[in-house]
Amino acid sequence: MGWPRLLGSLMAWRRTPSHDDAGLSRRTLDLLSEPLNTDLVCEREARDGRTIQYLEGWAAIHQANRIFGPDHWAAELVDGVSYHPLRLTDDVTGEQLATGVYTANVRVTVRGCLPKTDVGCAFVRRETPEDHETACKGAVTDATKRALRQFGDQFGNRLYDKHVRLGLPEATRTGAPKKGAAEMRRRVLHLSERLGRTEENTLRWVRERYESSLDELSDEQLADAVRFISGQLNQRTSAAHERRNGHSAVA
Repeated sequence: MGWPRLLGSLMAWRRTPSHDDAGLSRRTLDLLSEPLNTDLVCEREARDGRTIQYLEGWAAIHQANRIFGPDHWAAELVDGVSYHPLRLTDDVTGEQLATGVYTANVRVTVRGCLPKTDVGCAFVRRETPEDHETACKGAVTDATKRALRQFGDQFGNRLYDKHVRLGLPEATRTGAPKKGAAEMRRRVLHLSERLGRTEENTLRWVRERYESSLDELSDEQLADAVRFISGQLNQRTSAAHERRNGHSAVA
């Protein structure tokens, strides 16, 4: 073979797109365009009472294996996992919600398209080895799910649209149920105890305020009692915080 023919063959080979440059296959694109299977969607209640729909980590990985193929995609941790101590408290009750947060950056690579990268996080609720381990892994899982979400609805991207809500079968719904009357009554007693009230004093206060016993209060009255007591507790916590700051300033 002469040099002109060899050079022509090499140029033709260079012009042939590699598998990575060819884009996603028609089968993959078709699977990505299908509606999300609602059996994979879970629900949980946020602290503000909203119901949030989401995919769990195993479901996102299941989707990636099914759509791309187990040997055609990979998730890579970028720059390790970082830990940041913090103090996160409930604005109303003063209850400690978290002592730290882990963050992770994950790059997802799928054969046939550009990499997708995103950041995830997970909070440490208590200072225990188990909570730190769970939060560390949770940050990686969250980042992986967020990176996969860039491929569209098969990875729950539409669930982040506040105007969209999927109707789920009852069996797929997970997470904390709405608080019932019994739970609300226990919360009234618990918050009152944190204020330093005995159960007898709390029951007396309830009867004076609502002209009914605690067991007879409606859902609206129970919610009002929780808000009122939580407000008192928050005021006490804020006052104590200001006193501490004042002493520190004087010192």
